[in-house]
Amino acid sequence: MKKTIVFYIATLTRGGAERVIVNLANYFCSQGYEVYMVTLEPDEGLYPMNDGIKKVVLDQPENGNADQTGAGLRIVSRIRAAAGRITKVRRLLKMTQASALVSFIGKTNIRAILAGLGTKTKVFVSVRSAPEREYAGTLQRFLAKSLFCFADGIVFQSEGAKAFFPKAAQKKSRILYNPLSPEYVREPYAGKRRDEIITVGRMDAVKNHALLIDAFAIVVKEKPQMHLTIYGGGDCMEDIRKQAARLGLAEKVSLPGDTLDIPDKIRDARLFVLSSNFEGMPNAVAEAFALGIPVVSTDCPSGGARALVHDGETGLLVPVKDAKKMAEAMLRILNDKELETRLRENAYRFSKSLHPDKINRMWQEFIEGTGL
Repeated sequence: MKKTIVFYIATLTRGGAERVIVNLANYFCSQGYEVYMVTLEPDEGLYPMNDGIKKVVLDQPENGNADQTGAGLRIVSRIRAAAGRITKVRRLLKMTQASALVSFIGKTNIRAILAGLGTKTKVFVSVRSAPEREYAGTLQRFLAKSLFCFADGIVFQSEGAKAFFPKAAQKKSRILYNPLSPEYVREPYAGKRRDEIITVGRMDAVKNHALLIDAFAIVVKEKPQMHLTIYGGGDCMEDIRKQAARLGLAEKVSLPGDTLDIPDKIRDARLFVLSSNFEGMPNAVAEAFALGIPVVSTDCPSGGARALVHDGETGLLVPVKDAKKMAEAMLRILNDKELETRLRENAYRFSKSLHPDKINRMWQEFIEGTGL
């Protein structure tokens, strides 16, 4: 009889955690598990999912009729919505006799632990960003630190994220890096590279693309042939467009938005830059490694970038929110062919350790090792 595993995440919109959980679900399906994917909203089809995976949508609105009520009733509505989702997941676990429940991110992790209490299902939760950000409120922080101790296993992406939680939770944890997406498992581009600096990520305040624009404005004074492309859409796109125009960079900066076939579009770029204020384990950095693109990254909490970017070996680290230091690091690579080549080769070798089969097997060993 097949064992059943349930994966649980709020949405499957574009993002690193979403891609990882879908790839993980596909892997467990290929290993003979009965697999369910539970989300709050319908799957948008951004990531290919095995036809054998059963999709379950928890369609109760997050805020109910929140817009038509006062503050007190809004709180009650949210509590009811959360309780309804916990109940639905709990029923699914019992109905399917699930061996394991794996959840990703924030409040979903808290709900998963509560749904699994008193059932025979082992619950595994994973923090995918800096926990200070993922559990920002006082109540969320208290619930996470208290309830994580009841999980059967916890997956962190860095020592910094692990240290946020109490020792009882840490003892049940394992640090697992993100696997490369299969389309990035390829030989790096061997031809002449374009004078292109790139980054990939949603356009929000946390990714701080404004910092990259400021740094690029410094770089282009010395390297006028360079061009910057920021792949990704989001709320900050228009602000970034206006910033580039204000700095006289309108012709030097491209903002194509959400884009398909990213590996093919960026494979021959000269430099990748991550400008984030916070990150869990930055998928885009690992993907740049796999394509043989040298990386400059902020040394952002909670240590995921530092775990990948070994300063001077696989890339260069710079302080958060420091455009001058970022520009200096970018120019250091662009002006030193020997350094550029060394970083490219070291990063590509490091990417081999992130092969999806290897990381997915680690997940399987961790989950099955708890006596599943």
